[in-house]
Amino acid sequence: MTEEAAAEPRFARLLPGASVELTADELLAGWRTGDEREPGDGVALNMIASVDGRIALGGRSGPLGSRADRALFHALRARADAVMAGAGTVRSERYGPIIRDPDAQRRRRLRGLAPQPLAVIVSRSLELDPTLPLLADPGSRVVVLTTSVRELVGCGATIEYVRRPTLREGIAELRAGWHVRKILCEGGPRLNGSLAAESLIDELFVATAPLLAGDVPRGGEMVVGGAPPSPRPLELRMLLEHESQLFAHYVAV
Repeated sequence: MTEEAAAEPRFARLLPGASVELTADELLAGWRTGDEREPGDGVALNMIASVDGRIALGGRSGPLGSRADRALFHALRARADAVMAGAGTVRSERYGPIIRDPDAQRRRRLRGLAPQPLAVIVSRSLELDPTLPLLADPGSRVVVLTTSVRELVGCGATIEYVRRPTLREGIAELRAGWHVRKILCEGGPRLNGSLAAESLIDELFVATAPLLAGDVPRGGEMVVGGAPPSPRPLELRMLLEHESQLFAHYVAV
């Protein structure tokens, strides 16, 4: 084992089965591979929250995270066909190229995937700065889901558009036109609410930071402005622990 591999966070898997320590890559080895125990195509929402439900500190999710959280975050990105986020999240988190590590890009090629996942931005107004690192990167492919007739100008990335009145129709066109199977959604709250309202969330990865944040400014909530027609049942498929931080994987049933 290399020194770099030895330094990877190892998670105690509490469920399923007996407790065992594994890396993020080992834990997600069956995700999107067609393993019958894993869900198929769909939208997987990946979020982090404090114990009392705040998804940001100072308007950003980064301060809630840890080395272990980042390892799972990148392992999920490395297996997705597309990474989707709302325009507000892209702005506040200063999104750049989805996969930066050349080794991760190489491993994607070995899995039969493009070196970079398709970046998908959901935006009604198209109020996006072309100098954002993601939009300025010539190596990135970006599809914007929007109802606006406007277009972004001055971007280095390749920009294409899906203009549909609902997310369900937009995602269907995304699948047909770009052959997208697994979509990893990273928020924010209003996009999560819109997905929930159309019953489009098939999986949920939730990291619970061992922090009591309280009613902090711009703390946010996980889902805002939308709800499914009735509460959607979820099944817990995996539960992990690392240094008092919990990581849960749920699948809609």
